[in-house]
Amino acid sequence: MFTVEHQIEIDAAPTDVFSFLDDPRNHLKITPSLIDVGNVEALPNGGKRAEYRYKLAGVELVGQVEDVERSTDDHLVQRLSGAIDGTISYDIEDGERTTVRYKAEYQLPGTVVESVLQPVARAYNEREAEATLENLKTFLEN
Repeated sequence: MFTVEHQIEIDAAPTDVFSFLDDPRNHLKITPSLIDVGNVEALPNGGKRAEYRYKLAGVELVGQVEDVERSTDDHLVQRLSGAIDGTISYDIEDGERTTVRYKAEYQLPGTVVESVLQPVARAYNEREAEATLENLKTFLEN
C-alpha cells in the first residue's frame, strides 16, 4: 500500500468545489488518466457509485468508485475497488481561498509484480494527483 497527498488553494466557493467533486462524471474533466466513468447511481447516503476505466502507465484498469463518507460541502471519501483497491479523500476548507486537501491510499494486487510496480505506480499517481488538483483549480477558476 502507498499514500499520495497534495493540496491546493482555489479561488472558488467551497460549495462549488464540493459540488464539482461530488459528480463522478466531472472527474473525467480533471483527472488526466481517467478514460471513462459510467453507470453512475445515487446511494441512500446522498453519495454516488460509478464504474471507471483508468490508464496506469499504459495499462487499462477497470473498477468501481463509491462514496463511503461525506459531510456537507467539506469532506468526501471514495472507496476504489477492482483492479486497484484504496480510498481517495477530499477535505475542503474555507478561508481567504478554498483549500482542497487530496489524499489517496492505493493497494496494488498482492503479487510479486507489486514490488516492482509500486515505485512506478507511486510516482505516476503523485504526478496524477498534482495534475488533477491543478486541473480542478483551472476548471473552477475559469
